[in-house]
Amino acid sequence: MADYMGQRIIDGAYTYDYVISKRPDLKTGIDAYLTEKGRADLITS
Repeated sequence: MADYMGQRIIDGAYTYDYVISKRPDLKTGIDAYLTEKGRADLITS
């Protein structure tokens, strides 16, 4: 689920802050996915 949401953030469908506010349990996985894909610039908090 974290990978899917990370990809949706990269695609621009959702903002990082919105996803983390709704699913804080996925933060670690999303952060890892965005970093792995070279999009750590999208991590805002």
